[in-house]
Amino acid sequence: MKRAIKAAFPITIPVMLGYISVGMAFGLLFEKSGYNLLWAILMSIVVYAGSMQFIAINLLTGGAGFIEIALMTLFVNIRHLFYGLSFIDKFKDMGKKKTYMIYSLTDETYSLLCSSKAPEGINNNLFLFSISFLNQMYWVIGTIIGSVAGSLIKFNTKGIDFAMTALFVVIFIEQWSSYK
Repeated sequence: MKRAIKAAFPITIPVMLGYISVGMAFGLLFEKSGYNLLWAILMSIVVYAGSMQFIAINLLTGGAGFIEIALMTLFVNIRHLFYGLSFIDKFKDMGKKKTYMIYSLTDETYSLLCSSKAPEGINNNLFLFSISFLNQMYWVIGTIIGSVAGSLIKFNTKGIDFAMTALFVVIFIEQWSSYK
């Protein structure tokens, strides 16, 4: 497992930079909305859907009902259904890790899993799992940093919610530039 993580880490560095930054923005906004560190961590582990987490802040603080939240989540994240379907064959031999692999398919993780192959001598399933796990850990770490900073430092958070849009733009430009 250590070798798989070591091999996956360099591939995930661009995602790490984005997820820690945007995760910090989420943690800050969630903290400023009245939710503490434990709620922020729980949201980033259980929900783990960047754009939906930002939307959830407004839904939770605005008093949205369960049906509204469920429908909004479906509309925002319907693309994940297709991500999972495209990996059915690739994940079929992953055993207990299969459920986590489907759950952890964010836009960025999907992109890396589509374009990455395990180096010689590294188990491909462990390599793919390592990519997914590292990416989620980056998001959780960013959330923790943001939430802690938000509880210790008093400042205006106006405009921070734009961070998710900026991340998507950067990823799109990077994908466009690397397309052959």
